[in-house]
Amino acid sequence: MNRNPLMPFALIAILGIVLMVGVSYWGLNNADKLLAAEEGEQTNTEQAGPAADDPEGLVKASCASCHGQNLEGGVGPALADVGSRLSAEEIANIINNGQGAMPPGLVDPEKAEAIAGWLAEQK
Repeated sequence: MNRNPLMPFALIAILGIVLMVGVSYWGLNNADKLLAAEEGEQTNTEQAGPAADDPEGLVKASCASCHGQNLEGGVGPALADVGSRLSAEEIANIINNGQGAMPPGLVDPEKAEAIAGWLAEQK
């Protein structure tokens, strides 16, 4: 009774290949459904964002990840008293054009104006 020691490894390899082909085939057949679901999530996310007439909500949604929830600073500088250092126009310029590690164009210009106006009041 001499058994080939490679036989179990060959069977496992064949089973793995068949399983990969089956999962790939299933994924290709469901790609349209997955893409439609992903597009639907993006549309819902864009609609659920704060409006331009809610600058505090815009700041919390767009700026808090780097500048802190209470504008105390974090990755970016503290903005709690930015109004005492910069005017609304200077703040809008930084939001639109970037400065230092902050990339330009994180929000559209209309929202940038609203955010800059609200931040200029923070003294």
